[in-house]
Amino acid sequence: LDILGCGLDPRVAVNLMDNDESFGREGLIWASCGPNQFHFPRDEQAQVLPGHIGLRYRSLDGLKERLVKASSSTDDDSSSVKNNKRHNNKYFDSYEIVVGPAGETIVQIQDRYGNVFHCREGPEKLTQYRQPVVKISDQDKFGDVALRYGVAEESDCRGIDYVEFDCGMETAKKIALFYESVFDATAVVRKDKNGQTVARIAFGDIDATTGRASQYLLFRETPSELPAYDGHHIAIYVGTRDTEDFERAFQKAQGAGLLSTNWRDKVDVLTLDAARSQNQFRIRTVLDVDTGLPIFQMEHEVRSVDHPTWPGVNHSRSSLS
Repeated sequence: LDILGCGLDPRVAVNLMDNDESFGREGLIWASCGPNQFHFPRDEQAQVLPGHIGLRYRSLDGLKERLVKASSSTDDDSSSVKNNKRHNNKYFDSYEIVVGPAGETIVQIQDRYGNVFHCREGPEKLTQYRQPVVKISDQDKFGDVALRYGVAEESDCRGIDYVEFDCGMETAKKIALFYESVFDATAVVRKDKNGQTVARIAFGDIDATTGRASQYLLFRETPSELPAYDGHHIAIYVGTRDTEDFERAFQKAQGAGLLSTNWRDKVDVLTLDAARSQNQFRIRTVLDVDTGLPIFQMEHEVRSVDHPTWPGVNHSRSSLS
């Protein structure tokens, strides 16, 4: 995450300090990137997302420099070049700089567990929202943690543009209909240049001129066998300036029997009153809305704009974190 240019959330900084304080589960880390975050609970086995995560930067120069520095800081035995990809077993498995379909530069990074990141530069999105970061100047609060993980003012990574998942054949349209039905999300399904069917689920603000959203969930059909679900999750915020849309989504999920629980939560959210008090609920299954059969597994933390981790004041209809 340091290589990617994320910042450390001050709320979890105590988990890295040499004291008796802690926030949440032991080893919990929240890494901020603009308006978004990665949440990482410590566990015996790493979670691997079946697809990749698209990240945005104002410039890729800093990212490239960190990758080169990390590669050169390892011993010859742990750093190598194979198939034009630079490998580094200490911080990440490999990275490659490629040209995207629109002629853009993409830095593709695979971490040592198998998670893949596609990093692009471009205009910043959702600039009205910000997640907090530990700054170098916060040494009085966080000591050596601020020296090691603090940033000058803001994270170099400016946000999560999209998350792309591999999904089974003949499921993209059904997944799109699910998000339209439960979350009132705008969704389209198209074939890409390679003939693969992709569902695009829009989140955040919609540009009135281009029709493009500030964030997307993508589901790309693949004939390959999908790995077993390992517990990875996303958080989405639903609402405008109140919780009406959030409560409507809860009632749809409840009616479809989708509600799930997580042992990390203090309260099992299975009723509307509980959802109101916790400002969130969870689902783990994407259903075929016509048959009621499960077609995709992924935990969703569905939150209202009153949730403490909501990054802004000027609320969009829905956004992805």
